[in-house]
Parts: sequence; structure tokens; C-alpha cells
Amino acid sequence: MKTLTWSPQMSLGIVEMDNAHKELIEELTEIMVAPDHEFVTCLLRIVELLETDFREEETLMEKMNYPALREHRAEHADLLSTLHHVVPKAMNGEYVLPRQVLGMLPQWFLNHLIRMDAELVKALSKCGAKPSIHAQASVP
Repeated sequence: MKTLTWSPQMSLGIVEMDNAHKELIEELTEIMVAPDHEFVTCLLRIVELLETDFREEETLMEKMNYPALREHRAEHADLLSTLHHVVPKAMNGEYVLPRQVLGMLPQWFLNHLIRMDAELVKALSKCGAKPSIHAQASVP
């Protein structure tokens, strides 16, 4: 599996978003070397992180009436759907497909960061929102 390492070029300038991305990268690094008996726990943790991060992003996009909300949400939903499809396989001791899916996650992440999250941050800047992605974020 291809690994991913956090670099300053990945920073979007929103602390919560950057921290969430760093945590995801750390979890991906761990799962890529996890033995089979630890794999399911790691996989469930990644799914949980993504569900939480995506929900926070989508709540913010809703509050600011973000024009690309539908496309952004669809990309999140597609990834989560794929992960939810492979979780039962891993729970049944079938690790090949889940590991292949996770092997594609670093590239998905980089593409999403560049195409979707960077555009969201630009929109946040334009509307003068405070640099926070939590639901209580102030969006004018």
C-alpha cells in the first residue's frame, strides 16, 4: 500500500480541518502496517473519523449555503459507501478487498483536498467566516 505523509503544502489554513487531515493520515499509516488481528479496529476508527469530519464539513457548508455542497457531499457519500461495503468483509476475515480500498485512500484524499476542500476554504475566506469547521462556526 502507498503511504501518505503530512506536509505543510497540505495545510488549508483552518486548524480543525488540518488537524483532522493529519489524524486521518496517521490512522492510514497505522492501518497499512496493521496485522490482520488489528485491522478491523483500525478500519472502524478510520470510518468513524471520516464520518465525523464529513458531517462537520457538511454542516458548515449548509450554514453558508455553499454552492458546491451537493457535489462535495456526494464525494463524501461515495467514499463512505465504499468503506461501509468492505467493513463486513473485514469483520468476516476477508482482508484483501478492504486493504485494496484503503490502498486507494491516499490518492482519493489528495484529490479531494485539492479539488474540494481547497475550494471550500476559498469560499469560507470570501464570506469572512471564522477559521473553524465546527457547527458553532460563525458564518455571516
